[in-house]
Amino acid sequence: MVDFLKRICIALALATFIGLLFLSTTTTFAQMNEEVPEELFEALIWPTVGDVTDMYGTRGGRHFGIDVAAPEGTSVVTIADGTVSRSYYSDTYGNVIFVEHDNGLETVYAHLHVRKAEEGQAVTEGEKIGTVGNTGRSSGNHLHFEVHDGKWNIDKSDSINPLFVLSKEPEYMYAALGEDSPYGQYWKQREIVSVMSPKQLEDPAPDNSIEEEKIIVTVQSGDTLWGLASTYDVTVEQLKKWNNLEDDLIEVDEMLVLYQTENIHVIKSGETLTSIASSYGVTSENIKGKNQLASDVIYPGQVIVIN
Repeated sequence: MVDFLKRICIALALATFIGLLFLSTTTTFAQMNEEVPEELFEALIWPTVGDVTDMYGTRGGRHFGIDVAAPEGTSVVTIADGTVSRSYYSDTYGNVIFVEHDNGLETVYAHLHVRKAEEGQAVTEGEKIGTVGNTGRSSGNHLHFEVHDGKWNIDKSDSINPLFVLSKEPEYMYAALGEDSPYGQYWKQREIVSVMSPKQLEDPAPDNSIEEEKIIVTVQSGDTLWGLASTYDVTVEQLKKWNNLEDDLIEVDEMLVLYQTENIHVIKSGETLTSIASSYGVTSENIKGKNQLASDVIYPGQVIVIN
């Protein structure tokens, strides 16, 4: 349980840290941001779980990726579907894997302890391709991670700041842990809160046990997508998808379609298992049994099933 809470704290701290870094990025980074396709901006999962120890653009502008420190053996996953373009040992990168993605990016995973994917191998989002290590020109266990808009080149002229495509949402950060994530077995099917990528949002895992109710909501003065999403236990992305919205702007008297699930609850800040059970007229033990919870500890954003 202590380890679980530590992971939650790390994710929240990392999200805050990354947010502050974005506030202090340079004009150059802001200009590069415009080159990132809108559908990829902050949309992809993280390649591993750890502490960001070095940023893009440091070392006199010669650091073309980010460094994520983690214990040796920590899983490293590919951030999107693609094909391994290279997998070899380099004097500088150490054990390194390059992946050309279907979305047009190429990513680099360097200083790996072991490589678990070979050149030409097709890989899917979240698939384990190696583990964190300290090989090559490295001083401590970490993953050096690069993102390139197109194919990698020796000058790294098409590199982009990985933080422009990696999401700041905790569940995206924990994707590398798979089913061991503190977000449980839903890490690949989190349509109810958020999913690991736009691809999974379009093709969520089916769950025939959940009955959906269609609701029509008329936008009132002062309403926001975030507020409506919070009120109806859905996500902003879901609202946008259901109503073909390209941005977060909504107008008074506009009619929005949304779907509610009768036996799913998204935990909000301040809620307890007891308060949730009381609101649904069930017992805490019933919820714990239905969700295989070992204790009463819950966290904002967690998805639970209600009988």
